[in-house]
Amino acid sequence: MDKKKNSISGYSLPERLLYLRQERRHLTQAELAKMSGVSQSTIAQIEKGRKDPSISTLRKIAEALDVHMAVLFATDDVHIFDMARLKIKYDHVDKLNPTLYT
Repeated sequence: MDKKKNSISGYSLPERLLYLRQERRHLTQAELAKMSGVSQSTIAQIEKGRKDPSISTLRKIAEALDVHMAVLFATDDVHIFDMARLKIKYDHVDKLNPTLYT
């Protein structure tokens, strides 16, 4: 995936899903389909931009990819924090890094 604009906003929903599936989770469409309960053909159509997924479909895919669904819609102006993971990594407030707030 080439960076179009050096920003997350430059990527469409299909591009984000494809990136998460292939580059971050190293899954095939069939594997993601099995994990999410969404058909492989639906995943293929979403990744090709031929189908607009429902919220429930996106929720299933996001859960299978182990990302918060909001990550799929993040922009340069809207930052998403995965609080559950932050709580695990930073089990005490003294361990928080000030850059998390900028």
